[in-house]
Amino acid sequence: MLLWRQVAEDILAEIDSGALRPGDKLPSESDLASSYGVSRITVRRAIKELRQEKKVRVVQGRGTYVETND
Repeated sequence: MLLWRQVAEDILAEIDSGALRPGDKLPSESDLASSYGVSRITVRRAIKELRQEKKVRVVQGRGTYVETND
């Protein structure tokens, strides 16, 4: 499996389980990259996918937030 996809699926699993709720802020790209042992580019790709699925929203300069748990 592609690394970005694994990161995206892990975040999605946290959203689906309720561990991350609508409005919750995700850790920074740097923190996620460190946690998963991947590059920030990989994390950005995962976040991009989650944005396309409308699971998270990115607020420039503020962070990434859970959009919905549908």
